[in-house]
Amino acid sequence: MEISPTFSSKSIELRPFTPDDIPALEAYLNHPELTGRRYIPWEFPDDVPLSREQVEGILKKWGEKKKGFVLGIILSETGALIGHAEADWEWDTHCPGIGMAIDPAHQRQGYGTEVLKLLLTYLFEHTPAHNVTAGFSDWNEPAGKFTAKNGFKEAGKIRRDGIRDGAYFNAVIVDMLRPEWKTMQGG
Repeated sequence: MEISPTFSSKSIELRPFTPDDIPALEAYLNHPELTGRRYIPWEFPDDVPLSREQVEGILKKWGEKKKGFVLGIILSETGALIGHAEADWEWDTHCPGIGMAIDPAHQRQGYGTEVLKLLLTYLFEHTPAHNVTAGFSDWNEPAGKFTAKNGFKEAGKIRRDGIRDGAYFNAVIVDMLRPEWKTMQGG
């Protein structure tokens, strides 16, 4: 299948999921390091192991998205599925949200930054987006560092958004405006 240049970079491609992806998807979604940060549909538990049927249900839900998309993150060299990336404009096409999850075995190798660049380029060049948001729990320090390193600014918090290990945590909302993205592109 030919991948749009919009969704490919030197090391990765973003493409629709296929039924052949289910074993790899099930494996990385069940990795203990992704507990609480799998970025899956709300009706599926984010903090317990998922069955094959639940993973198939997640894939089905992603395929039904009408205002957004979820694509598999594929290593160009091997064709291996290493994660998923999402863009969602359910509430407002001018302020879409994004998210991603990458198999811990492939984290901190630059793939997340490449995925983020592809998502931002698509949203700012091919949609009316003027603001792109992302969110994460404040206990997820790597997400905070990653988003800050890539130009996102903290836009706010939702206090006591949930409980983890018996303590409340906050949801952190970060965003990037189109002019900030253009400046990062040298324009």
